[in-house]
Formats: sequence, structure tokens, C-alpha cells
Amino acid sequence: MLNRVFSWLVAAFLFAMLLLLCYETWALFTDHTTISDYVRPAVRAFPGWAFAVAIVVGITVGHFLWGPRTGPTSPDQSRGRG
Repeated sequence: MLNRVFSWLVAAFLFAMLLLLCYETWALFTDHTTISDYVRPAVRAFPGWAFAVAIVVGITVGHFLWGPRTGPTSPDQSRGRG
């Protein structure tokens, strides 16, 4: 059950990223306001929150890109079978 929910959340996140990229492309081609023009003032207005979000995103991405050192999903499979 948890795997199914996680899969749906990942799919929804990727779909949202696709929509944001489509909007960004449309805005660039039609000379409308881009996403960057919305983000920059928010970062300048709330630098502490922007820093905290950057830390959380960095930790989350790092968690999923670098797996555990030992175990069945480690790069060196022999370490996890002791």
C-alpha cells in the first residue's frame, strides 16, 4: 500500500514538473512573465525561508541519489552479505 502511494506521489510530482516546464516554455516564447520572475522577489522577501527550503530539497535529493553504504541496494553488493 505504501509503495503504491509513494509511486502516485512521484508520478504527480513529475507531472507537476512537466506542467511547470511547459508553462516556462510558453512564457519564454510569448514574452510573458516566467517562473523566475515570481521566485526572485519571494526569495528576496523571505531569505531565511528560501534557505530552509533549499536545505530540505538538497537533503531529500541527496537521500534518493546516494543509497546506503551496505545492504541490498548498495553499490557494492558484497558488503551487505556478511
